[in-house]
Amino acid sequence: MFEKELKVATEAVRLASLLTKRVQSQVIAHRDSSTVIKSDSSPVTIGDFAAQTVIINAIKSNFPDDKVVGEETADGLNDSFLQEILEVIQQNQTLFDEKYYDQHNKITLVNGQFPLNSVQDVRKIINFGDYEGGRKGRFWCLDPIDGTKGFLRGQQFAVCLALIVDGVAQVGVIGCPNLTLGEYSTTITDLPGHEPFGYVFRAVKGQGSYFTTGTLTEPWSQIHVRQLQDTHEMVTLEGVEKSHSSHDEQDAIKNKLSITKSLHLDSQVKYCLLALGLADVYLRLPINLKYQEKIWDHGAGNVIVLEAGGQHTDALEGVPLDFGNGRTLITKGVIASSGPSKLHDLVVRTSKEVISSRN
Repeated sequence: MFEKELKVATEAVRLASLLTKRVQSQVIAHRDSSTVIKSDSSPVTIGDFAAQTVIINAIKSNFPDDKVVGEETADGLNDSFLQEILEVIQQNQTLFDEKYYDQHNKITLVNGQFPLNSVQDVRKIINFGDYEGGRKGRFWCLDPIDGTKGFLRGQQFAVCLALIVDGVAQVGVIGCPNLTLGEYSTTITDLPGHEPFGYVFRAVKGQGSYFTTGTLTEPWSQIHVRQLQDTHEMVTLEGVEKSHSSHDEQDAIKNKLSITKSLHLDSQVKYCLLALGLADVYLRLPINLKYQEKIWDHGAGNVIVLEAGGQHTDALEGVPLDFGNGRTLITKGVIASSGPSKLHDLVVRTSKEVISSRN
């Protein structure tokens, strides 16, 4: 099940990952002209828009009736900025040439039903990501560059794509272009023949989680979370940006649970490290209880963590994440862990105590 969806998602994420990796230094060097600030004061770059264009192009070329919940919109972008997005894609066309059409699998990745020849084409394809989500049917959930601030710092970011069916994440693919495993582990080393394009992680519900090199040059390896007996052995994963989660409350949880080791990095790369067994609990406590998490920040990671044997719930009640409520999650905060259930439940109870004490 979902064989074609998995192949299209994997290739689209891979190409977008290679593209964003190639342009990252250029975007950083020309940040003023290649970055716009959204209404929520967060940055979005030409890299974000180019990746969204490439991935939606692949989705709509293969599944023209499918909807897409994409993080970015072309509304408000002028033609000159759209022209720069188009040029970034055209300048990196060699990435797509060999994968232009896979006749055996009937997969078109670029310039299929929706060609990219003009700024109008780019605007149209980006805005295919305007779906509002919902409980019934299938749609794709896309974050073209998760961790844009990390991208702009030259650090970790991820390209994330999930297929949601009737409110449940069924397929998840994450590209981690800057990930080098040696940074986070002395026991797991980089795969043989690893090229400087990081890794791709993927999972289908009921079929396990896997990863390989960003260029897909090595066999897929199945991955599993660590199995621990005590919370004091845990290594936490937390964001770099203090505007994204409550670091003070996360510190309080760690103190209560005697957790002394933490890794701070951007994006859904954190879910990938958890699934690999390189860390054990991802804490994302809300700064404000009115804030609603976006589904594109967690959809792909949800499948990958669960299929690696982990747990993934909200931070207050321990209920599974529900991707059928539109573009946001109704639940407050997110906790993912390696489990087992009794340890995950303990982390959630502690989180609820800490959050409750705030009020």
